[in-house]
Amino acid sequence: MDNAYKDSMKLKEVLIKTLTKKQLEKAPSSFDVIGSKENAIAIVEIDKALLKKQKHIAEAIMSLHKNVSSVLRKDSARKGKYRTRDMKIIKGTRKTEVVHVENGCRFFLDPRKVYFSPREGTERLRLAQLVHGNTMVFFAGVGAFPIVLAKHAHVACVGIEINPIAVEYFKKNIALNKAHNVIAVEGDVKDNAKTHAHLFDHVILPLPETAAMYTKEAALCLKGKGTAHVYFFAAEHEAEEKAWRIQKKMSRYVNSSTVVRTQKVLPYGPRIWKYRTDISIEKESRR
Repeated sequence: MDNAYKDSMKLKEVLIKTLTKKQLEKAPSSFDVIGSKENAIAIVEIDKALLKKQKHIAEAIMSLHKNVSSVLRKDSARKGKYRTRDMKIIKGTRKTEVVHVENGCRFFLDPRKVYFSPREGTERLRLAQLVHGNTMVFFAGVGAFPIVLAKHAHVACVGIEINPIAVEYFKKNIALNKAHNVIAVEGDVKDNAKTHAHLFDHVILPLPETAAMYTKEAALCLKGKGTAHVYFFAAEHEAEEKAWRIQKKMSRYVNSSTVVRTQKVLPYGPRIWKYRTDISIEKESRR
């Protein structure tokens, strides 16, 4: 049983005192906690029918997590090229910058200004078991993937991120973790791929909505032999076919490509999962 499920069950147990049975059915099924044992914020999605009860929900969350100093309500889906969402503070301090602790690393960030998912911590560590050489991370955010990989896989990493605020946090996190083998690059992946051509053993594309659109750039950044780790959303029965389609796109830009594995990562929606497919490639020798 995962922590998100256990938290949702505990939350409903607390809310029994303040919500009707009908309201309880619409109570949040999960929420995220970002931060440390000393200070954290919680992010929750609340049904419109429960907006009048949102402070009760926030108080319940804070009673379960004594370190939570602020509870934010999601007010929009992720949007725009920076992948951020609108959020409203429903209880607690207005200071929403925190230091998130994960896998022996610390990440300074404000989730109202940058993309960050605490649910991907296990996946970041899992990927650190697979990389073994110079690694490029597209859509690197505040540097979570590059810094975890650098620390646990002992590899040199470059991360490209388009959001200038995220890049500032990324650079601070490099210093915070003394990750001297990590470089943060501000800009668009398509504009920066040529600058980093043929340099990497691994390229990670962690943005499942659009990662498959960047197979050309991934192929360009890889050495003569290497591996692209591409994330995507799919129903279970579609996963193998989608991985095959991504591999076929990659094959346009390399001499040969093979799907090594396709890993289920996280649930995303009803019967929809986030997956990662690892595609091994070989390019023609450059002269």
